Amino acid sequence: MDGISLSARIEALLRETYALWEPGWVTFNWRNYTYDHVQRVRGLALSLCRAEGGEERIVEWAALLHDLTKPYDGEYLTDAEGKRLVDERGFWRNALRLPVGRNLVTDLYDRLGLAGSLHNESGAVLAEALLTRWGVEEVTARRVAQTIRDHLLPPEGAPIESACLYDADTIDANIGLPALVRNIYINLHFYDVRRQPGAPSLDEVLQGAPLDFLRPYITENLPRWNAGKRRDFVPKLRTEAGRRVAEARLARLEAILMDLAQDLERFDGGADHSPVDVMLHYMRHREEPSIAEETAYLAQAWLADGAPEATRRLLLALQYEMCGKW
Repeated sequence: MDGISLSARIEALLRETYALWEPGWVTFNWRNYTYDHVQRVRGLALSLCRAEGGEERIVEWAALLHDLTKPYDGEYLTDAEGKRLVDERGFWRNALRLPVGRNLVTDLYDRLGLAGSLHNESGAVLAEALLTRWGVEEVTARRVAQTIRDHLLPPEGAPIESACLYDADTIDANIGLPALVRNIYINLHFYDVRRQPGAPSLDEVLQGAPLDFLRPYITENLPRWNAGKRRDFVPKLRTEAGRRVAEARLARLEAILMDLAQDLERFDGGADHSPVDVMLHYMRHREEPSIAEETAYLAQAWLADGAPEATRRLLLALQYEMCGKW
């Protein structure tokens, strides 16, 4: 089976599999997030692989399958003091979250006794089983499985494909514009979860006094968040190409945050498709959102309607990064 048809088969299986779990939030993710994330990771991992001289089909198939069993990860387990439990490698431990339907993936998961294992381990086992089932040579299936097994933390001396997938996965979730949109949704989710009884809902705040939320979020929280990502994640990246991508995304986001801060000073609540309006669109469309679908809508509807240049820069840069480009 050639790579194109196999990738299409994997994508179809992913869509079917992720839909077997109930919608809603678990830890820092929601159901529609994972498929979008996988597509972005594939694009970025392939870009890194080409720059680093790895084997593209290994990286592509591993990127598509790396979160195959992620939906089984439920909420973080905690001790009596509320601290998250970790295993011997320092990975957070999760409760088991079961699907409400069944397919090939869930059948294999049960048959192979994978319940309770981390999603990188269970995903590696399932990926090797599926690829072998689909006629991929054993040595290639094993290499894909190892790349998936390594994606949470590649050991010293791991193949370059493992390093590329690790970097792409880390960057997508934490650094740059797709990570910014994810940060928006995470912040809004926890705002509603944690607000005190009687406090206005987020929808009420965004409708009546949006600047009360937006001003500290854009001018204080996001610059601090972006700086923290440079400090905490860039040193952990395993490839030179990954570090270049990360630095480019950090610098691009710094410039866009400046655009947003300047737009705040002119913002009067009118819908003029400004950069702040982009932020508000994501905030107001947060019910099981798809980052890919919301961004495609904004780019198609707003850019064609004569959006300001700062909005054009923001949306085009976001699409650029979502494709896995630098």
